[in-house]
Amino acid sequence: MDFNSTEEQQLETLKRWWAEYGKSIILGAVVGLGGLFGWRYYQEHQVETRAAGADNFANVSTQLATQGPDAFTEVAAFVEQNQGNNYGELAALLLAGEAVKANQLPLAQQQLEFALANTKDAAISETIRLRLARVLLAQDKADEAQAQLNGVKQDAFSAQRSEIQGDLYSAQGNTDEAYKAYQAAEEAGGLNNNPALKLKLDNLAVNPAATPAESDKV
Repeated sequence: MDFNSTEEQQLETLKRWWAEYGKSIILGAVVGLGGLFGWRYYQEHQVETRAAGADNFANVSTQLATQGPDAFTEVAAFVEQNQGNNYGELAALLLAGEAVKANQLPLAQQQLEFALANTKDAAISETIRLRLARVLLAQDKADEAQAQLNGVKQDAFSAQRSEIQGDLYSAQGNTDEAYKAYQAAEEAGGLNNNPALKLKLDNLAVNPAATPAESDKV
């Protein structure tokens, strides 16, 4: 056997193979290393971004708590800048709560709708729907409020859902259905730490034509 000839053939084969695939291997290695370093950078960047987001959220939530309506514009801007992350969602919920206190219901509705569109948590989603239904009902948007109530499916929220359903029926003048809904809320445990529901039941039992107080709607 001609080993020299065989080695030369193998070397020539290796040269051809390297000419065809060598650059791809080097490129793949570079890309692989780049991916490794890129992933590390991405992780570090994510940590830094989350830390900055937490600080900014702490700042706007403090402003909201101390300045009230004077901070609404800045907090709303923070919400817009943080679409798709938890800080924007939380800020929207806080802003909605303060907007209700300030009787700025359209702003509260806007922020609750933002939070609902951005949350990925089913329980939080249903909590937002309940709150949004109250805000919509307080603006005489009964059909939209009903649509939000229809989206609340979990049994854990049945008492709240039934109570708001009663408020909606009562606002429409349907006191019989309102009373039934309040009773359903009571049976689901809605009277726990909720004297307002007891007042609604007693009020309709004494005066079937009565409607819930405006302060109970939101």
